[in-house]
Amino acid sequence: MSIYSGHSVQDHEQFLMEDLLPSIVGYAGRTETPAEVVVMAAFLSLATILQAKGLSRETLMKAIDAAQLHYHDAPAGVH
Repeated sequence: MSIYSGHSVQDHEQFLMEDLLPSIVGYAGRTETPAEVVVMAAFLSLATILQAKGLSRETLMKAIDAAQLHYHDAPAGVH
Protein backbone atom coordinates (compact mmCIF):
# COMPACT_ATOMS: atom_id res chain seq x y z
CA MET A 1 0.00 0.00 0.00
CA SER A 2 1.63 3.23 -1.11
CA ILE A 3 -0.41 5.38 1.30
CA TYR A 4 2.27 4.77 3.95
CA SER A 5 5.18 5.92 1.79
CA GLY A 6 6.82 9.02 3.20
CA HIS A 7 5.34 8.60 6.67
CA SER A 8 7.03 7.34 9.80
CA VAL A 9 6.02 6.33 13.29
CA GLN A 10 8.19 9.14 14.63
CA ASP A 11 5.89 11.65 12.90
CA HIS A 12 3.20 10.64 15.40
CA GLU A 13 5.34 10.00 18.47
CA GLN A 14 3.86 12.91 20.45
CA PHE A 15 0.31 11.59 19.90
CA LEU A 16 1.40 8.07 20.81
CA MET A 17 3.21 9.08 24.00
CA GLU A 18 0.85 11.83 25.19
CA ASP A 19 -2.56 10.53 24.13
CA LEU A 20 -2.70 6.90 23.06
CA LEU A 21 -0.44 5.22 25.62
CA PRO A 22 -1.82 7.16 28.62
CA SER A 23 -5.31 6.16 27.47
CA ILE A 24 -4.27 2.51 27.33
CA VAL A 25 -2.55 2.68 30.73
CA GLY A 26 -5.55 4.48 32.24
CA TYR A 27 -7.97 1.89 30.90
CA ALA A 28 -5.74 -0.92 32.15
CA GLY A 29 -5.68 0.63 35.61
CA ARG A 30 -9.44 1.20 35.73
CA THR A 31 -10.17 -2.36 34.68
CA GLU A 32 -7.33 -3.90 36.69
CA THR A 33 -5.97 -5.47 33.51
CA PRO A 34 -2.21 -5.72 32.87
CA ALA A 35 -1.18 -2.92 30.49
CA GLU A 36 0.51 -5.47 28.23
CA VAL A 37 -2.81 -7.25 27.72
CA VAL A 38 -4.54 -4.00 26.74
CA VAL A 39 -1.64 -3.06 24.44
CA MET A 40 -1.86 -6.46 22.74
CA ALA A 41 -5.64 -6.20 22.35
CA ALA A 42 -5.30 -2.75 20.79
CA PHE A 43 -2.43 -3.89 18.56
CA LEU A 44 -4.31 -6.95 17.31
CA SER A 45 -7.43 -4.91 16.63
CA LEU A 46 -5.49 -2.26 14.70
CA ALA A 47 -3.45 -4.87 12.82
CA THR A 48 -6.69 -6.57 11.78
CA ILE A 49 -8.05 -3.27 10.47
CA LEU A 50 -4.84 -2.66 8.52
CA GLN A 51 -4.96 -6.14 7.01
CA ALA A 52 -8.58 -5.60 6.01
CA LYS A 53 -7.43 -2.39 4.29
CA GLY A 54 -4.92 -4.41 2.27
CA LEU A 55 -1.72 -4.28 4.33
CA SER A 56 0.04 -7.63 4.09
CA ARG A 57 1.36 -9.53 7.09
CA GLU A 58 4.84 -9.26 5.62
CA THR A 59 4.57 -5.46 5.42
CA LEU A 60 3.15 -5.31 8.94
CA MET A 61 6.08 -7.34 10.29
CA LYS A 62 8.56 -5.12 8.43
CA ALA A 63 6.88 -2.05 9.89
CA ILE A 64 7.13 -3.48 13.41
CA ASP A 65 10.81 -4.21 12.88
CA ALA A 66 11.44 -0.71 11.46
CA ALA A 67 9.55 1.25 14.13
CA GLN A 68 11.93 2.94 16.51
CA LEU A 69 9.99 4.72 19.20
CA HIS A 70 11.71 5.91 22.33
CA TYR A 71 10.16 3.28 24.58
CA HIS A 72 11.92 4.65 27.67
CA ASP A 73 9.75 7.78 27.32
CA ALA A 74 6.54 5.73 27.53
CA PRO A 75 4.19 6.41 30.45
CA ALA A 76 4.64 4.44 33.64
CA GLY A 77 2.79 1.16 33.52
CA VAL A 78 3.78 0.36 29.97
CA HIS A 79 7.36 -0.68 30.69
